[in-house]
Amino acid sequence: MNKTKNNYLLLLISLAFAYFAFGAITNVAGAIVPKIKETYHVSGSASSFLASVFFIAYGLMSVPFGILINKWGTKATLLLGSLITTVGVLMFAAIPGYFANMVSMFICGVGITGIQVAANPLVKQISNPEKYSRNLTLFMVLFGVGSTLAPYAVTLIKERGLAWNYAYWIFSVVSLIMLISLATPKYPEEKKEDTAEKDKGSFAVLLKDPLMIFYTIAIFLYVGVEVGVANNIALFLEDVHNISTTLGNTAEAATNSAIGNYWFGLLLGRLVGGFILDKIPTKKAIQIFISGAAIALSGAVFCPNLNISLWSFPFVGFFISIMFPSIYGLAMNSYDKKYSGIISGILCTAIIGGAVIGPVIAKISEITGSPTEPNWHMGMLVAFACYAYIFTVGFWARAENQKSENQKSEN
Repeated sequence: MNKTKNNYLLLLISLAFAYFAFGAITNVAGAIVPKIKETYHVSGSASSFLASVFFIAYGLMSVPFGILINKWGTKATLLLGSLITTVGVLMFAAIPGYFANMVSMFICGVGITGIQVAANPLVKQISNPEKYSRNLTLFMVLFGVGSTLAPYAVTLIKERGLAWNYAYWIFSVVSLIMLISLATPKYPEEKKEDTAEKDKGSFAVLLKDPLMIFYTIAIFLYVGVEVGVANNIALFLEDVHNISTTLGNTAEAATNSAIGNYWFGLLLGRLVGGFILDKIPTKKAIQIFISGAAIALSGAVFCPNLNISLWSFPFVGFFISIMFPSIYGLAMNSYDKKYSGIISGILCTAIIGGAVIGPVIAKISEITGSPTEPNWHMGMLVAFACYAYIFTVGFWARAENQKSENQKSEN
């Protein structure tokens, strides 16, 4: 591991910044949801959907990018993703309007899909196999740093008297730096070939394996509930606790702080989780942490005290922190390494859950209540259902490095 890090130190630094950058660009959405609602005069579920449309790109582009890695290589795929991301954030900053922002958000999602599909297996490539889940967790900490700072950036911009979408001019600069930094370092050598037909066969084999389907559903629900809760915090605090009246001029800063603290809790959880995963089995860690998330969300949603609600959300973030790298790592270690690109594509396709669960939470809240007085207690039950499925991963996931029967027979 140390030798690998020494050989690719500049690459590690560039990847670190990339995780930070796409964390900020991805998760600023929670802070802009109320701005979208206010600026474009749309419903809460419509504003939540615009913020979530980013993740539709994962469903459409993850597998194509997974195939592209084999054909063009990791570096070319990362650079293409970074270029597309830069175009998307520039469009969001320069072209206002609900539907224009929706298109821009989708383009950002396409670019970051390419980055994440390529970057996650690259982390595995430069890690010792037994340390992969831990290392991916620590890289995701940097994603959490960007996620944490992004909502605070929106507050800072407002305090400077600037429009909320000015944040995307800042992200344009960040994205450009990411593009340049990823173009610079040395990458591990890899064989590039057109494996389209072979990939189609591998894709079909994997999708016939029930275990792969279970992993994919787990990623779908995890990303959906992680993003869905974050994107609805601002609306929840306003509709349930009437925060703008309770806190007056400080309400928006408090709301953005709650969102930022949610991602900061997730960041801290990944820091701690990286070491916990060295000490206890991944499957057991998943069950312990997801149970903690359910308890914390109960306090955030059902406690009538605003302060308790504000400080419960960061604990939700803390306890869900290890889910993505843990589930992703279990899935990758269940199959032969030659399937890594396709598996990454399939799992990243499931990130489309981020476009589904949040709007579903908001819509159920409106259906069980009304568009003007949503019943968030009912809507948030969707989150608890997602947690329940993730808990089951600890029962059916394969032990690390244990291949599925399909892969054993094929090999």
